[in-house]
Amino acid sequence: MLITLIFIATVIVLFWTYASYKVSYWKRRGVESLTPNLIFGNFKDAVLFRSAPGWHIGDLHKLARPDAPFVGFYIFHKPCLLLRDPDLIKHFMIRDFENFSDRHFAGSNQKDSIGMKNLFGLKNPAWKYLRTKITPTLTRGKLKQMLPLMMETAEPMMRYIDDQPANRDNVKLLDAQDLNYKYTTDLIASVALGTKIDSFYYPHEEFSAAVQEFFYGFKRMVALVTVFFMPELVELIGTRMLFNSSFVKKIFWNAMESREKTGEKRGDFIDSLLQIKNSEQNPVYKFEGDNLLYQSGTFFSGFESSSTCTSFTLMELAKHQVYQDLARKDINNAIEKHGWTYEAFKEMKYLEQTILESLRLHPPVSTIDRYTRQNYKIPDTDIVIEKGTPIYISLYGLGTDPRFWDKPEIFNPDRFAEGNHIPDAYMTFGIGPRMCVGMKVGQLHAKVVLALLLRNYEIWQTEEHTSFLDPRSTFTAAGNGINLHFKKIR
Repeated sequence: MLITLIFIATVIVLFWTYASYKVSYWKRRGVESLTPNLIFGNFKDAVLFRSAPGWHIGDLHKLARPDAPFVGFYIFHKPCLLLRDPDLIKHFMIRDFENFSDRHFAGSNQKDSIGMKNLFGLKNPAWKYLRTKITPTLTRGKLKQMLPLMMETAEPMMRYIDDQPANRDNVKLLDAQDLNYKYTTDLIASVALGTKIDSFYYPHEEFSAAVQEFFYGFKRMVALVTVFFMPELVELIGTRMLFNSSFVKKIFWNAMESREKTGEKRGDFIDSLLQIKNSEQNPVYKFEGDNLLYQSGTFFSGFESSSTCTSFTLMELAKHQVYQDLARKDINNAIEKHGWTYEAFKEMKYLEQTILESLRLHPPVSTIDRYTRQNYKIPDTDIVIEKGTPIYISLYGLGTDPRFWDKPEIFNPDRFAEGNHIPDAYMTFGIGPRMCVGMKVGQLHAKVVLALLLRNYEIWQTEEHTSFLDPRSTFTAAGNGINLHFKKIR
């Protein structure tokens, strides 16, 4: 018994000594840091799913000294650096981009290829080449070709809403997040995979069911926390924890083979990929085999982000009737002038303001991540960050930081009115060469759904249906849905 107690005490002392040394890393380097837990570092609530991981990084941003340009923290015992100053962030992400061109996301081997070996996750130099090939697939001309597909995809959604039961006042209670997930599932199938499905009336079809699991599944929640914050586990455990893309492969390759045989063109991403495939190839990244398939993953993450944006914009407009009325007027004016055309959506400036303000408060991908490719001296300091150190920026933190925003917790689309100064802290679409190339297609996606819904329905949310963040989700998501009241406009 005594020997056992001595052994346990020795283990505790050794662990305490080891852990104390590991979480003193930043102090030993003269970097201001947050007080860590000896086991979890500064990530306990996120690891235990008590707090949404992205939101948790935002809390760390707020816990730092208000004017601190950066602060050290720990994920378990791994030292990480959180950047808090827009000018310093520009140094990292723009001026010294070559040293911070790769995401910490997914680790070095990038085993979950459909989620990683695309424009979102790929590492240099392949990323730089890939961007030059993918960017032309998202031009204004390409978006005009995609718009009819977005409108066509929305038809089952509008019928579905119309078919839902209403109370005696003709009011329907619907989950806007679920509506957007279903619409986005169908949009991914149409634009990225070249096929039509209907998740509203046939939710149990293989593709619809698989994508719903992709959006909602707990396994995916765990995978996202892992690949964003602890990618070393992916390399240790393997891909069993990650996304199963077998159902996507079958649909993708059927569409590619059919399109090559028939020569049919739909104005979708398959058309663009075939054009790239048949052009001159570069050995740094060849568009052949599974490398073609992996590019569809860009649309999974991209359309999921714009779906989240749409859901939370609806939620905010449901809470702020004055802004909703202004957005509806903006939509109606544009449609009456141009019809349901690309020009009409481009003219919906006030609706765009509501989207940008919603993104400030509810960034879909709320954390920007990089890692240091070589040792790096922080400008105007004597501090050197060691090669391989993860770097994070919290969009929740910057988006609600009172240093940059007046009354930051208040939803106010007028912040983005023409002529107003937009703080450099607004980085919802990223910053520097690696910022989101799909910004315009995402905004068009959001505008299509918002315009259709607001033109046809008055929407509001009652206190009993107030939404809260899903503590399991690395990406922004409502844990209890976004339940809104819909009433048809006569």
